[in-house]
Amino acid sequence: MTLPPPRDVARWLWTWRQIILLGILTCGAYGLVLYGFGIIAGPIQEDEGWSSAAVNAAFMGSYLLGAAASLVSGRVLDALGPRPVLWTGLIVGTVFLMAASYSENIWLFIVFWTIGGAVTIAGLFYNVTMPIAARLFPKRQTAAMTVLVTTGGFSSVIFMPLTGLFTDEFGWRWAVRILLVVAAAISLPAVLSVRRLPPIPPPEPSSAPAIGSQAGRHGFGGVQEALRSREVQIMLAMVIASSFGLGAMLNHFVPASTAAGMSITAAGALTGLRGLLSIPGRALIGPMASLLGLRPALGVGYAVILLGTLALLAAGPIYWIYLSAIIAGLVWGQTMPLQGLIASDVFGLRRLGTLMALQTAMGNVALAIGPFAAGVLLGLVDDNYQPVLVAIAGVNALTLALLLLMVRTHRQPLKQLAASLLASRTAPQKRKSGAP
Repeated sequence: MTLPPPRDVARWLWTWRQIILLGILTCGAYGLVLYGFGIIAGPIQEDEGWSSAAVNAAFMGSYLLGAAASLVSGRVLDALGPRPVLWTGLIVGTVFLMAASYSENIWLFIVFWTIGGAVTIAGLFYNVTMPIAARLFPKRQTAAMTVLVTTGGFSSVIFMPLTGLFTDEFGWRWAVRILLVVAAAISLPAVLSVRRLPPIPPPEPSSAPAIGSQAGRHGFGGVQEALRSREVQIMLAMVIASSFGLGAMLNHFVPASTAAGMSITAAGALTGLRGLLSIPGRALIGPMASLLGLRPALGVGYAVILLGTLALLAAGPIYWIYLSAIIAGLVWGQTMPLQGLIASDVFGLRRLGTLMALQTAMGNVALAIGPFAAGVLLGLVDDNYQPVLVAIAGVNALTLALLLLMVRTHRQPLKQLAASLLASRTAPQKRKSGAP
């Protein structure tokens, strides 16, 4: 295997420097708020004597409030650009999360963590960095998203072991403080680098949509106009179903695996393997999208996720659990970026930040409700995971069905475009043949 010349590597790094920095920023943002919290939740309960429900209320609160705050950050991103959004997410999020690490009262901890996590989610998560990447490289969005999410995919691989190490050595409070400093330090270059976005070229009055969506490349004029689009409605329903199933499986994979006979140590190791496998999975986004197209590539991902759920449902032999974890790792990391690319296609660029924020808000609410709903169902069936996994598989199948429906809806503008082009070409010939 021949390595590329250093000059080509340097040119590639320079071309994608802003996207790489945005990926590093995203890596730091997700590191503590999403992945690290699952590590420190247990030590918080043990050290402070707070209940599991109270501690996890801070996590759920941050996601629910973050969903609402994302609607604001999306509008600000479209109107004022990335700087106010990124600076607010970095400074305000860090200050409130730092305050949570000093809280001796459970209610103060919940309030500070909820606000800090919500501002971080609204200002630094993919709902912000994906639209920025799409605006920076409007003609190379697939490549930009691949670089972004592959870089950001190292978040769980880096921050989960770091969180465990710092918590064991210094306790959960100092672990949070150290990780906040690390996250802020690696996020700052992106905040300083991405100052403004290139203007969106106005649509040409005589041209049809370039990408076949109902919006065209320029995009919808407003949120209400977008929400009247059938394609947008199906897209949002698909993201809600996908996030619901993802949240349920993420939180219940380990207990479902132990219920099938696997030790909790092995199940935890599989969770780490799943995070590691997401990195090569994300790197395959570009080749899959080029080979199959965006929607077929996402359809393959949804179908494989359904297969992974069925594999866990069939678990008696332990290898079914391993198969489920491997499938999840390779595919789950692809679905959100592909959803983002399709969203850019469907929404257009003009209101992409606002509409992507709306999509993310709906997805985050579903992501938070999914584990709770699965837990309620588990209690109703006497802690039997078989019906729960059947329900999750049903949600996976619904997600795939909604994608197929969206593909069918997406083809209608293409058919209309083809008909109009055919009519415009045949009209002059008819006039010419009918002339005296």
